[in-house]
Formats: sequence, structure tokens, C-alpha cells
Amino acid sequence: MTPKRALWLILAIVLLSVAFYLWGSSHIPPGQPPLVSLNNTNVMDFQLSFNAAASDTRVVLLLSPT
Repeated sequence: MTPKRALWLILAIVLLSVAFYLWGSSHIPPGQPPLVSLNNTNVMDFQLSFNAAASDTRVVLLLSPT
């Protein structure tokens, strides 16, 4: 395989992977609530659901664009 053909193959694989990631089917496992973006209007709902699960393992992931 020539280097040029290998480069095209790698590029095609990367593009297909990105397309699948962006537009591929996604599903939520049974019993799991969907992911929610936290904002000013739903902070109280988050607090109530977080405190209701005090006996379960809870994880909060905060991401920052810095």
C-alpha cells in the first residue's frame, strides 16, 4: 500500500468515526434517566434528585472550557 493510499484510508476512517459520533444512534440504558444540562432554571430539581439518592453512589461531573 502506498503512503498516499494509507493516508486516504486513515482520513476516511477518521471522518466516518466523527460522523458516527455526531449522528449515530444513541440510547439510554433502561432505568437510567437521560443526561441533563444544568442551568439556572433546573438547579432546584437537581438538588432535590441528588438529595433523594443519599443512600446511593452519586457522581457530579463539572466540565469547564478552560
